[in-house]
Amino acid sequence: MTKLQIPYGSKLIDVDLGMGIAGKLLEHEGSIDRSKIKPKDRDVERIRHALQNPIGTKKLREIVDRKRDAKIVIVVDDHTREAPTVRMLDALIEEIGEEHKDKLLRQVTLLVACGTHTAPTEEDLQRILGKHYQQFNLKIHDCDAKDLVFVGTTSRGTPVMLNRSYVEADVKILTGDITLHYYAGFGGGRKSILPGISSRETIQRNHALLLDDRAKTANIEDNPVHLDMTEAASFAPPDFVINTVADSSGNLVDAYAGEMNSVLLMGAEVMKKLSSFETDLFDILVVSAGGFPKDRNLYQATKAIENCYRAVVPGGTLILVAECREGIGDPYFEEWMNKYAAYKDAADAIRTNFVLGGHKAFYIKKTMKKVHLAIVSELDTQMLGSWSITGYTTLREALKKEINNEQFKIGIVKKGLDTLLVNARNQENSSKL
Repeated sequence: MTKLQIPYGSKLIDVDLGMGIAGKLLEHEGSIDRSKIKPKDRDVERIRHALQNPIGTKKLREIVDRKRDAKIVIVVDDHTREAPTVRMLDALIEEIGEEHKDKLLRQVTLLVACGTHTAPTEEDLQRILGKHYQQFNLKIHDCDAKDLVFVGTTSRGTPVMLNRSYVEADVKILTGDITLHYYAGFGGGRKSILPGISSRETIQRNHALLLDDRAKTANIEDNPVHLDMTEAASFAPPDFVINTVADSSGNLVDAYAGEMNSVLLMGAEVMKKLSSFETDLFDILVVSAGGFPKDRNLYQATKAIENCYRAVVPGGTLILVAECREGIGDPYFEEWMNKYAAYKDAADAIRTNFVLGGHKAFYIKKTMKKVHLAIVSELDTQMLGSWSITGYTTLREALKKEINNEQFKIGIVKKGLDTLLVNARNQENSSKL
């Protein structure tokens, strides 16, 4: 293979390795039965099926019917996620009782789980919620709000402050998708609560646990970040959860509903099969974050580095392909990249002065202990150079400069945020669930 295309922003760009140089495309959907994937117009049907067959709870309509005139809060993902929120809301409203739509309009509040992210714009909200935007009472979570409610302290010392609307609701519903996550193991379930609707302090104390080696992609068995999130969520548990799993092309594979932990375990097992790719090591690994919105900024795109860098030989090169039209994406991330030149310094700062955003610098420094990092983006190449990262404005230039040996073994990943590379001879990042 000498040429193919990978996502970059809102377009595809050519990967031209040059004459006589071969590369290996690392792309598959694991061991999942592909016949389970249905056309998109069947997505609501699959979500409906999950709602009718909940795991570990009664059906949602039964839960709601038991609480007359219940205040219902439905937590939805923000603009940095790609969950099929509209389709989940369609099915949820139908299940709760669409025949009483006027009553539902008064009962239901949609709560956007932003964590520490900036609030979504009106355009973002229209994209996330579709026809449900402006139809229901809508609230945007603010991690610095003055009226957050203290619900307890975890055994790991995390004080848990949550959104008041959620805590005071009679029926609490979480929506979202189960994805790979580089220190919580997987997204989905409890992450809608912590970090989704938690205070900044709660999030910072929880995320400081990421220094533990067990806090890594696809591991939730003994992962302290995950376990702390789960304990925090238990202080104000949801009555019902609906989560989906999609392949790297965004096709819905399945949906799971019911009790939070059971839903996560079932979905995580499927997600791990979908995303894991067992491979040998490469001298050069070209990794696209997956295009917009996954490469909207460097803060988001670095997740692809964490998923893939272990498949590069020590001293080899990982080329991240991420447009980063919104720049770095977080001021603390940029500050820490400027302030801490060495991995040890960043690790010490995590232990003594954890700041959200700074953890991204820690992960990049950790990667750079093993491999050389190059980035193709719209970022300032001089700034990247000051961080000891080689910056390029085009992939063509990057490949021309970095491939200086025709015998190099080269790997290519189209969707790095959705692909977990597992070294066949070193199962470091192939942890049990």
